[in-house]
Amino acid sequence: MVKVELAKEFPLFATFEEKELEEIARYLDYKVYPKGAVLFEEGDPGDKIFFIVKGRVGLYRPDSFGNEVKVAVSEFGTPLGELSFFSNKLHSSKGVASKETYTLILTREGYEKLKEEDPQLAIKLLEAMVKVIAERLKEMNKKFVDTTCFIWGGPKK
Repeated sequence: MVKVELAKEFPLFATFEEKELEEIARYLDYKVYPKGAVLFEEGDPGDKIFFIVKGRVGLYRPDSFGNEVKVAVSEFGTPLGELSFFSNKLHSSKGVASKETYTLILTREGYEKLKEEDPQLAIKLLEAMVKVIAERLKEMNKKFVDTTCFIWGGPKK
């Protein structure tokens, strides 16, 4: 029942009905990562989506000298690892719990079972994830345009 209660609080599941939350909770794992714990390494298979219900995860990439540099932070309400998961690619960064972090985890195996046993619910989850990915892409596009305009002095007429 803990998974259902946590899913209720997670923004991605806001449009899910109680019965749907109970169903989807069957496919989710629950795990707490202590501060400093590694959720995934750069180059690991993207076989899980992490739903951060409490805590913070720093994403790190090595710079040209081999030093780990924090490139992003994910906090409450953030799905993490979804791009690697849906593209069947390796993680492009390392995820480390910046403080104690509570997660719900959808594994590849769980997702495949969900698709088989309740395809409509799998579609609803996928559509919710697409909205999150689309919003992130819009944010990144805006940052790119803002940065490009700043560097090059705005669009040429």
